[in-house]
Amino acid sequence: MKIPEYLNPRRFGLVVLLALLFLGLIVFRGFQQRRLDQKAVEVEKVAVRVAVPQTRTFTDQVSFVGNLEAQEQAAVVAKLPGKTVVKVLADIGSPVRAGQLLAILDDSHLRPQVAQAKASVAKAQAFLDQAETQLETVKKDYERYDQLYSEKVISEQQLDHARGQFNLASAGQRLAGRQLDEARSGLRQLEITMGYHEIRSPISGIVAGRFIDPGDTSSAENPAFLVNRQERVKVTGAVPEAGFTKLRVGQPATVTLDALGGRAVKAKIARLSPVIDPGTRTGTAELVLDADPELKPGMYAKVALHVGSHQGMGVPREAVNTIPGTGQKRVFLALDGKAQSRAIATGAESREYLEVTEGLSPEDVVILTQSVRIGEGTPVEVVKP
Repeated sequence: MKIPEYLNPRRFGLVVLLALLFLGLIVFRGFQQRRLDQKAVEVEKVAVRVAVPQTRTFTDQVSFVGNLEAQEQAAVVAKLPGKTVVKVLADIGSPVRAGQLLAILDDSHLRPQVAQAKASVAKAQAFLDQAETQLETVKKDYERYDQLYSEKVISEQQLDHARGQFNLASAGQRLAGRQLDEARSGLRQLEITMGYHEIRSPISGIVAGRFIDPGDTSSAENPAFLVNRQERVKVTGAVPEAGFTKLRVGQPATVTLDALGGRAVKAKIARLSPVIDPGTRTGTAELVLDADPELKPGMYAKVALHVGSHQGMGVPREAVNTIPGTGQKRVFLALDGKAQSRAIATGAESREYLEVTEGLSPEDVVILTQSVRIGEGTPVEVVKP
């Protein structure tokens, strides 16, 4: 009997061998794929540094924002309204002294009156000089007559006549004195009125504003100039009542100025309002900064005052980030080999740590590493520092 071709031992053995080879290849590829999958999983793990919350000492701080102002600012107003500005002698940025002339108003209508008043004073002075000379002469005559009468050389009638002349000259001298006083008083009043046509700075400082030009009409309501005393500058702000009660005059503070690249300047509390605003529940604090030519009125200022300290649970600043669009603070925890997001509330701050008031317990393991690869559920591998 002839054996079928497919049952030929040689051909059958070849088929079995090929089948075994194919099966082995499948097993090998499956094993290799598992190795690749395992490596892929291992590659996806993000190496992270971690820390646990620690009890830290935090400084209690009161803060507010404001703008730098001149320590003193004078609004210089014309004393006479409705007068034409003749000359302006100072401009913005000009340094001025107390009493310095800044502008002149038209006083042409007063000049003839002043000239006449000066002439009246001169005339009254001359009259007084004449009266005093006459009085001196009459006085000597009266004294001589009095001596002669005591020696019984002249009669009493002659003495009475000399006395009458003396009294008349004395009255004339007093009248001339009163007339001179009146003339001088009139001149002084005119000179005072003339002075009202001059606009002078009440303080020494820098002209911060000029609001008049030659030909303008003076106003008694709107300032002609603003003059700042800028040896020192101040910042004023509203402080919530809870923090305001902890402030004291003379207390040091730190003022940070964005315009100067975040530079910090020392300051002290100069004044505190005696009352709390019932509408805003705030009190007003005024701080004076140390003299510095770089400090300019109008600069934005952030004020921080230290009012005590307390113990709190803190985490490194690098562990905390802010959820975009919400302002919510959060951290990532390393939990069962994966990153888990946790919303937190923060309180006081130090240079390296943030106080966590809600959201964490002392046993939580906080991820310090910041990476775009870390998100909710990301596999992580904790590495030792």
